[in-house]
Amino acid sequence: MKILQLISSSGYFGAENVLVQLASELNKNDTCHVISGVIENLVTPHLEVIDESKKRGIQTAHFACRGKFDLINILQLRQFIKTQGINILHSHGYKSNLYSFFSAIGLKVALVATCHNWLGDDIKMRFYSYLDRIFLRQFSQVVAVSSDVQNKIIQSNISSDKVSIIRNGIDLSRFENAYLPPNFKSTLSIPEDHLVIGTVGRISSVKGHQHLLNLVSAIGKEYPKTSFLLVGDGDLLTDLQAKFNKPNIIFTGLRKDLPELYKCMDIFVLPSLTEGLPMVLLEAMASQLPVVATQVGYIPKVIIDNETGFLVEPGDEEGLKKSLLYLLTEPKRRKVMGMKGYLRVKDGFSSAQMAQDYLKIYQKALGMEQ
Repeated sequence: MKILQLISSSGYFGAENVLVQLASELNKNDTCHVISGVIENLVTPHLEVIDESKKRGIQTAHFACRGKFDLINILQLRQFIKTQGINILHSHGYKSNLYSFFSAIGLKVALVATCHNWLGDDIKMRFYSYLDRIFLRQFSQVVAVSSDVQNKIIQSNISSDKVSIIRNGIDLSRFENAYLPPNFKSTLSIPEDHLVIGTVGRISSVKGHQHLLNLVSAIGKEYPKTSFLLVGDGDLLTDLQAKFNKPNIIFTGLRKDLPELYKCMDIFVLPSLTEGLPMVLLEAMASQLPVVATQVGYIPKVIIDNETGFLVEPGDEEGLKKSLLYLLTEPKRRKVMGMKGYLRVKDGFSSAQMAQDYLKIYQKALGMEQ
């Protein structure tokens, strides 16, 4: 079975991480050969998926895109499918779904899509989401990462028979075996005696960083030896850096040393206003961090409230502050919560299980169900 994983990428975020994890695991199966593909926007190129895939020995391909709808790109993709003998074209995101649909017309290739989340931040994104819903009706199988996303898909007149939920999974070994290098905190300008509240992800309005940063002063008054570590890039990065310019707030931008950065943290926080099943949440729990996160998407099914972490309502700054202050003052509780979170991810959110679930979807798409 030859599988082309395809994404139009703007960085290395959750969906990109899922693609690489999935490709890596599937390639361990003798029946699968996976290629990581990127639709490359020539104006703002992002080939991080290619780089990460090559590190793991995964075959790669990228297709130059010169605009919002590039016919040449579609023809190149179509030719690649034919010459490589692709059986499954698995797309991630509205643009790759659109290009997959047009490139596969008349070809014997099964279309599979994963919907990580339909954000609909603005009019443009809502329009793209609308188009996505139309084209997904023609796909063989559609995968949602959470029940919320699944419900949105089915409500869009996509047959429930071809919609499944597959939970994201991670390679636990990357985080189990990580260690904190000497003087790592100092390289980030964090005092050694500070506790670190950290978050990882795209710096955008839907991720809720503003709500966390609004609490820095209040938390600092009650627990002065606290630093806030924000890892990631995005359209709000420059604005938030200017607005919250304080010594104990560190914006790292994009980083490749995530296992070490998690080890640098004492508490992980995810203040998102909307989510599917965030990979960074699983990574933080695999790193044995206690978590404070919002009750959106699949998060409440990952975190057991008051056991592996704390859940708060999206935008609830008071609840966020209360949970963070409690964990700052309770080192034993942090350790117990972190260990319970690790065990939960180990038992139910591994990349190996995710790959097995996707393999069943591919077999179904090809009419190979057992």
